[in-house]
Parts: sequence; C-alpha cells; structure tokens
Amino acid sequence: MEKLEAKSDDGKLNAEVALIYLGRRQLEKAVEFSEKAFKLDPRNRSKLIPKLHNEFGLYYGTLLETADAEKSKVYFEKAVSHFKTIIDTYQKSDVYEPAQYYLGVTYAIKEHFEDAIAVLEKLTHHATDENVRQSAEGMLERVKELANSN
Repeated sequence: MEKLEAKSDDGKLNAEVALIYLGRRQLEKAVEFSEKAFKLDPRNRSKLIPKLHNEFGLYYGTLLETADAEKSKVYFEKAVSHFKTIIDTYQKSDVYEPAQYYLGVTYAIKEHFEDAIAVLEKLTHHATDENVRQSAEGMLERVKELANSN
C-alpha cells in the first residue's frame, strides 16, 4: 500500500492490490483497485489484467448458488462478462482456456445448458492444455445429462 500511495497511477500495482483484496474476499476494495488497473493498463503491460478478470469471474461465479434470485442474476452477468473479456481480448494469456471452461460451468450453474454445451464442446476440440480439455470433456458429459433430464 505504501508503494501504491507513492505511485497511485501504476496499473500493475493497482492490479496486484486488487488481486490481494479478492483473495481476502473484500470485493468493494478489489473493485476499486481493479477499475484503476483496467484504466491504467489497457494494453496489459503488467500481464495481470487477464488474471484479474479471471479471478473476478471466479469470485462472482462462486456466489451464484448461494445468492438470492436478484443477486444471482447480477453475479451471473458479471462472471460471464469477465470470462468473455478474457476470451475476446486476451487469447494469448495463460487463463484463456480456463476462462472458457469456467464460462461453460457458469452457464451450466444457471441452467443455460445450450450455451454451456456450445462452449464446452468447442473447448474439447480446440484446447491445447490437456487438463483443460479433460475437464471440459467431463463437464460436457455432466451438462448433457442435466440438459436431458430437464
């Protein structure tokens, strides 16, 4: 925080602080610093912006199942938005394929089975990370079972 006080316009420091606050489950503080990081580092020179989007997506995704209907909708939209930002903007990041997987899982949690299946099927055919591909294949089977039971 001392470093950040001296260099408040440092995108990387803002991203690092946002990630720390997310890790501590302090969402309001994380949002405050992430907004600065997104604004100050639009070209991802810090290499932390995709990770920050991924962590926010995961954070909001974990809140989905326990939230009331109104909050669940907001959390779903935010999780999807963060994962799609990675997918659309940061294809070369190390969280690109995991973000696709998490997007599919997020769709499945909200019972958007067609969207979940589409994302996961694409990932099973194109993932270069073997662990991601295997996870996507397993999740795809479960989502298809859920979709058929409804």
